[in-house]
Amino acid sequence: MTTFYRTLLGTIIYTIIIILAAPFPSAAGLFLTFPALNGLGFFFSPPESIEPMTRSMLWMPVINGALCAAYIAAFLALRHVAAPTAVAWVLAIAVAGAWLAIASRKSVRGGIARKYQAAYGIVVVLAGCALVAVGLHVLSGHAIGSGWSKYPVISHDFLLQILWSSKLKIALFAACLLLFLMATARLPISPGVRGILTGLPIVPFGGLLSVAADGGVDLGERAHIFERMATSVWLSPAIAVAFIYGYSTYLGSRQPPGTPDSGRVMKFAVLVAAWSLCGAAILGIAYVVASLAQPAG
Repeated sequence: MTTFYRTLLGTIIYTIIIILAAPFPSAAGLFLTFPALNGLGFFFSPPESIEPMTRSMLWMPVINGALCAAYIAAFLALRHVAAPTAVAWVLAIAVAGAWLAIASRKSVRGGIARKYQAAYGIVVVLAGCALVAVGLHVLSGHAIGSGWSKYPVISHDFLLQILWSSKLKIALFAACLLLFLMATARLPISPGVRGILTGLPIVPFGGLLSVAADGGVDLGERAHIFERMATSVWLSPAIAVAFIYGYSTYLGSRQPPGTPDSGRVMKFAVLVAAWSLCGAAILGIAYVVASLAQPAG
């Protein structure tokens, strides 16, 4: 399969994920680090790269999730200090610089040793739950909880609206996937760097910027969107970490398939199943968070 068709396939998959997620605005924060690029990175990489890729890749959801949360919190705090659009761009540049500084460290490229990965995942889950509890306490329960029940009826016009409003995110994802495929095919990149490239945060950072800098939307509504994200975003890394650990474990334990085609089909089927489990977990967590946020009575 050529780079073009791999990019096209990945972009179609990502577009389907966006369409399925769109009716659930309360889950937006959890979808920020959805492991779409991670899974495709594994799928298109040689078997010998999987284990070292996993070590560095496990850092990326935590780094990306923390920086997304920092962006959201900073925008909510600073939106009245200066022009909101200027604040949005300054924060975007700041988090991008922070990502480059963190991701380029040798310890990130080396990643997390296999014997510590399960414990690492547990810590990420527990920390996420604690921070969600803090978010529920600090933020407006109405702003958080109101996003669950008000989802539109699926229709042709609704699908077109989703595609149009998500065109930037889809284009950014296609660019990230193309960059990963071209870089890994043409440059002598180590598996550790491969794992980092699958965590390029251009899509989530671009999505946050598009909301924060959208002058056509009332500032109060932008703050409302970010308040919904600000609670659940803390658990988004846990879902991605679980996916990375689970899918890489499957790939590492596979026996040589009977034919190349059958092996690829099975790998892709398991990948789709893993993504589906992630989606179900995201919707379940979003529902619970929204329910807890609703005022009693």
